[in-house]
Amino acid sequence: MNKLKYAVIGAFFFSSINAQIQNGGFENSTANLPKHWDIKKYDLYDIKIDSKQKHTGKASLQLIGNSNEPKTFQNFSQSIPLNTNALQKIEISAYIKSESTTGNIDFWAQLKDSDNKIIDFRNFISQGKIISANKDWTKYTMTFFINRNCKELVLGGTLYGSGTVWFDDFEVHEVKSSEEAPSETAVKYIDRAKTIMKTNSIFTDKIDWNVVENDLALISKGMQTTDDTTPALTYLLQQIKAAGDNHSFIESKERSEKRKVSNPKGIEPEYQLIDQNIGYISVPGFSSSNKELGNEFALKVHDMIKKLDSENNIKGWIVDLRNNTGGTMYPMIAGLGNLTGEGILGYFAENNNKKTPWNYQKGKIVYYEIKEPYSLKNPNQKIAVLIGPKTASAGEITAIAFIGKNNTKLFGQPTRGLTTGNKVFPLSDGRNLVLSSSYDMDRNGKAYQGKISPDVSVESSPGKDMDIEAAKKWIVE
Repeated sequence: MNKLKYAVIGAFFFSSINAQIQNGGFENSTANLPKHWDIKKYDLYDIKIDSKQKHTGKASLQLIGNSNEPKTFQNFSQSIPLNTNALQKIEISAYIKSESTTGNIDFWAQLKDSDNKIIDFRNFISQGKIISANKDWTKYTMTFFINRNCKELVLGGTLYGSGTVWFDDFEVHEVKSSEEAPSETAVKYIDRAKTIMKTNSIFTDKIDWNVVENDLALISKGMQTTDDTTPALTYLLQQIKAAGDNHSFIESKERSEKRKVSNPKGIEPEYQLIDQNIGYISVPGFSSSNKELGNEFALKVHDMIKKLDSENNIKGWIVDLRNNTGGTMYPMIAGLGNLTGEGILGYFAENNNKKTPWNYQKGKIVYYEIKEPYSLKNPNQKIAVLIGPKTASAGEITAIAFIGKNNTKLFGQPTRGLTTGNKVFPLSDGRNLVLSSSYDMDRNGKAYQGKISPDVSVESSPGKDMDIEAAKKWIVE
């Protein structure tokens, strides 16, 4: 293991940051909306300039929500170009006040590269931080490290649910790094994460690890605990995202523990008989790492197929993966095994050309198993697999499990594009580094390095499920 070169790195030199927020205090407006901010009004919300409430200056931005649904929201944002050749630490801040809020308040920012791809995203909700409700003006901050890959900063605020919230005095400024040496604990923790990425990422050859090593030495100054190392881990993720990785992430200890005892996605599979002779199965994402829960999920899907097939004269099947946002692939495939068929359904392909097959046999894939797998009355019937932009990660792998099977077609729209195999690497503080370490391949050896396109592209139509209509037409042909 190569230790980070802390001893040879000098002071943290900055070039002047070229990132200025326009109208950060909401002093300038047109038609009661602030200039230079991007705003799209949504139903049940109002957003406007308020000259009575302000932290400083003459005005603030007011968001008013009248929704009882906590997932509805109103947001606003501003895009700022970046141009730097040196590693820099920046702080983004805003003052927030709220009254009678029932949902969450969020403050967020994104970093984008020259291809408009998000290479870093931070918000208070995802970090487990709380913007206090019903509180007077309070300053909230986020820090980012930016380098030559960062070409655009997008920042803004959001109100979910109901209530009133005010935003004022947005600022971006440069922060000098600490000169204090990091602790041995922090050094070992960062070096472990870096080594995992360098050794296992399928994008490792696209990264200048010498530059990364030097940057980490600067970023890590002053870090003493593993909690302090989050900016260093975020920087590492930035680098592999800039190299093309859009799937890797750091999983919090809290989420990891939750997945061990529950399925955080919490959506159940569904089934129905369509037109008296077509079996329909909707398989959502499943994200628990608990073997028993995984087998229960697989058995639910399996038994739905069994019930439809044993009680009806089925002429074909529709497998709906349009809302499958991913998670753990094996319970999904175990449940659908009597439709995918047995044998090798696909592969994970690594940079060294090593291919690892994933195989379904007699109700079992890896350690997920249907004890008494049902055999279809007619295993050669047509199968229409529905996909779309929400089909992601393990949902895409599940779609791949059908590709190459006779009498099977994919219908809908292209998938999300997270077609890499992720490995989970535990870190010492309970967090996990979930890393893209292989590409997905179908049973015929075709590799997928992006979105999966359907065999039959279907355009949407208001009030009608055109994907199902197209699938039905093909099945009865």
